[in-house]
Amino acid sequence: MAGGGLLRNEQSARMRGCWLARRAALLGLVAALPLLAGCGSDAQPAQTRASCVAASSNGEQVLPRPAELTPYHIFVTDLETGNVSELGEHTVHVAQSIHGLGLSADGNMLFVTDVSGNCMDGFALAGGALGAEHEAPVGGSPVHMVETLDGKTLFVTNFADQTVSVVNAVTWQSEKTITVPARPHGIVLSPDGRWAYVACYGGAAIAVIDAVSATLAATISLPAGAQPYGIAISADGRYVYASDNFTGRLFVIDTAGRKLLPAIEVGLRPALIARSPDGKTLYVANGGAASVSVVDISRNAAQPVVRATIQGIQGYPHGIAVTPDGRFVVVANTQGQSLSVIDTADDKVVDTIQSPDLKYPNDVLITSIR
Repeated sequence: MAGGGLLRNEQSARMRGCWLARRAALLGLVAALPLLAGCGSDAQPAQTRASCVAASSNGEQVLPRPAELTPYHIFVTDLETGNVSELGEHTVHVAQSIHGLGLSADGNMLFVTDVSGNCMDGFALAGGALGAEHEAPVGGSPVHMVETLDGKTLFVTNFADQTVSVVNAVTWQSEKTITVPARPHGIVLSPDGRWAYVACYGGAAIAVIDAVSATLAATISLPAGAQPYGIAISADGRYVYASDNFTGRLFVIDTAGRKLLPAIEVGLRPALIARSPDGKTLYVANGGAASVSVVDISRNAAQPVVRATIQGIQGYPHGIAVTPDGRFVVVANTQGQSLSVIDTADDKVVDTIQSPDLKYPNDVLITSIR
């Protein structure tokens, strides 16, 4: 009994700490995060998960899901409202402002970064529904995360800090922080689970984290002024790709030699990157160009080629995800308050999802219906 009471006290303390951090962090969010801002005076007050779930189940409008997307669970974060929505199913209020999405190694938990409260949230998934919640305090303005292949550790990038938080994914305790170059944003795990690569937007560098020892193993410098933002990795782990949000380039890094290879041009202000399930294609959301670059890495992963540029994207594309079968790409258009659906067979926009409840869609995650 004593041990159980202590555990409950520790959990309550962590949740109180996250709640207090939310209130303090939201006051300076816009100033601290010029690229992540979007939660202005219209941001909703914090609510409990229980009240939000009840409201959703009693008829709250949910985001529409086009017929072609019915085989998938599609989750979207809204930076302004703090809501996580599953298209066609439900909407849950998580915090005052949320940013990134991730999936556990076993596919049974959805991860959400509470950018306003400096917390990392996890929700058990059951048929797409968000179940039991876990929460851990992390660093300033967390944005993206990856979980190790054994499901034991989460690495969380803290954009307002110069750190990556290490969270025990079993106990949901924050165990340590790793200092990296400024403004870490995108993060990706190598296929063998040994390394995590971090795009450090403010440090013009890629940080290499040893996922076993949870330490900084190396820093790969990029050209002066570079702003690496989104990041992806080849299926064999040999090459890392990072979008340069400043110059519109896609950097290519040889992971074996940890050296920079020639970059290629994509679109203006490229943001997040998604890789196709077959490992042959990268999709780059070009915010400033309102387009998506389709990048072929199948012929020579060291020398990617832009195969197509998809126009007809509304607003400022940021988050991007590919369906598990590779048939469709879904793009979150932040300033366009919409989602674009791309058919990968002909690289064209086939649908646009809009709703009065969609204010600032930021990230997208797609899983198969189970």
